[in-house]
Formats: sequence, C-alpha cells, structure tokens
Amino acid sequence: MKKTVLAGMIILLSLPLYAQYTREDGKDSSAMKPAHQHQRNPFWDHISVGGGMGLQFGTVTFIALSPLVSYRITNDLIIGAGPMYQYVDYNDPVNGFKYSVYGGRLTGTYFLPGALNNVAILGEYDVFNVPDYYSPFPQITRAYVYVPLLGLGFRRPLGEHSYYIISGIWDFSNSRLSPYYMSNPVISAGVDFGI
Repeated sequence: MKKTVLAGMIILLSLPLYAQYTREDGKDSSAMKPAHQHQRNPFWDHISVGGGMGLQFGTVTFIALSPLVSYRITNDLIIGAGPMYQYVDYNDPVNGFKYSVYGGRLTGTYFLPGALNNVAILGEYDVFNVPDYYSPFPQITRAYVYVPLLGLGFRRPLGEHSYYIISGIWDFSNSRLSPYYMSNPVISAGVDFGI
C-alpha cells in the first residue's frame, strides 16, 4: 500500500513538469499559435494552482492536504487562498487518539527584487476548526483558532510561472489549540504551477 501511494504521488507530481512552456530567445509565443485558436483571457495568465500535502503511516498516521489557488498581481507579489485539512491517528492501545483539523487560509508572498528574486517574504492567516482539548468533552467539543503566520521562503523555478518553494514560517497566535503550537517555526514545501 505504501509503495502504491508513493508511486502515485511521484507520477502525480511529475506530470505537470512536462506540460510547462518556456519562451526561447524572447520569441513571442502568439506568433507560434495557429490562426484558428482564440485569444486567451489575460486573467488566467495570472492564476496558478499549487499547495502542499503530507503523508505519514505507521504508529502515527498523518495526512495533510492544503491546495492553494493564487493570483499574481505583479511578478513579485502573489496572493492566494485555499482550504486545509489534517487527519491524525495515533495508534496506541493505552493513549491512542484520532482527530481531524480543517479550515482555510489566505496567503501573501513577496519575492525580493534583483539578485534575491528567489527569496520571499511570506504572510499567511489560517483559520482552523480543531478539537477543544481544554473542554471536559474533547472528542465532542470543537473550537476555532485564528493563526497569523510570517516567515521566509526560497523558490526553485520549474517553468515560466511555476516553481517549487520551501519555507519557514512562525506562528504568532500563541494558542495552545493551534496545529503549529509545538512546531514553531513551521517548515513546509510545496509547488505552484501557472495555468
């Protein structure tokens, strides 16, 4: 099962890499299009999809999905939004537990100019619905937690408007209910593919 999931993830992540178009020698790509094709709406040239995911299986099963749809305002400034989901199952006969965390996020990314154009300042605001561990009934009672995050990232281009990014962001909520409470800074990686 683990090998099947791993093989599927590798195939899924590698397919978009072959679909990237890059311009060569500054040639206008519109000159290469057949005359019968319609002009593309410029709005879609600014849209990208990406996000991240995490998988762990064993005594602790962890599944995290965080797709992201972004809009490139300028080449250096990108805003985005997307849902988030986490599932945790700690399989221990004495102290075992399982729970789900879900919510959404708004993101802002600013890539520095000049020679540092692959370094980004990242801002994020997450809203999660989590089990309320401080309630007398944590398996039933849930609470909302609001998490402002700020950090830095580094991107590795994969195409004209596509890249791989690794980041470190800090949780400034100081909430014990935050999914990031025990892991400050949060180190993550993801991809972003231009449409």
